[in-house]
Amino acid sequence: MSELPIKQGWVRALIFIPIWFVTMMIFVGLGTVAMMMIAGVDMNDTAAVEEWAMGMEGMGFASPMMLAMSLLQITASFAAIWFMMTVFNKEPLTNIGLSIKDRGQEMLVGLGAALLFIGGIFLILWIIGAITVTGVVGLKPEVMIVSLMLFVAAFDEEIVFRGYVLNNLMDSMNRWWALGISSAVFALMHAGNPNVWSTFVPMSELFAAGFILGISYTFTKNLWFPTFFHFGWNFFQGLFGFEISGLNVDSWKVLAHENSGQVPDIISGGSFGIEGSVISLTLTILGTYAIYRYYTDGQQ
Repeated sequence: MSELPIKQGWVRALIFIPIWFVTMMIFVGLGTVAMMMIAGVDMNDTAAVEEWAMGMEGMGFASPMMLAMSLLQITASFAAIWFMMTVFNKEPLTNIGLSIKDRGQEMLVGLGAALLFIGGIFLILWIIGAITVTGVVGLKPEVMIVSLMLFVAAFDEEIVFRGYVLNNLMDSMNRWWALGISSAVFALMHAGNPNVWSTFVPMSELFAAGFILGISYTFTKNLWFPTFFHFGWNFFQGLFGFEISGLNVDSWKVLAHENSGQVPDIISGGSFGIEGSVISLTLTILGTYAIYRYYTDGQQ
């Protein structure tokens, strides 16, 4: 193996962030222009361009445009990671944790764990009177395109924050420091979400989420458990009628409910959804510990 141009993993992770941002801007920018041209928007008509852009801002999770944007973003992420792995890491792209051999069980466990996690929080909030169920909506046709979009979005974040950032930080520091720094970056990337600063809980939960998503990776160097857990976390939140990190999900929710107003927002989650609840934060911390013990006990 040839000598690495940059031996410090934390430096490679630091270099990656701006390269990723620039690559994202280029891919999404060019892709957006291509979509506008396909849609027949007159690029010389400023009003028409602005109208199309405003429509993009208001699109929901079930919009084909949202799926297209997610595909553009993950393509940009793969391109940036491929560049870093080729030039700086001198390793094949698959070494970020893309092997699917004997990983089927991890995928199912990740999805099942997410269902138990979100379903459990829903039950707790309902039992303590924090939420009131107002009806059953039923599955909508949009659920398929939403599922695909959410999976692509979750996979995108996992290859970036766990597959490259966490992976390289672990070359320079111990598990907990690497998790802490990568989780902080992960949380900051969501700092512009609606109502994320409504209480201290949302950003704390996003930080903690980086740990529960990343802890298995520090043992396995494989992305499939965190990817399916991340996808399930978002999908089941919507299915149970919660906002996803402050974003509305009416396009595929099955249960309709509202906050009862009987408990403080830091318990119910308020307008941010359950990721703004101390119940979710507590269970995320406990879940991280349980996964850690699973791997450490298995190594004894």
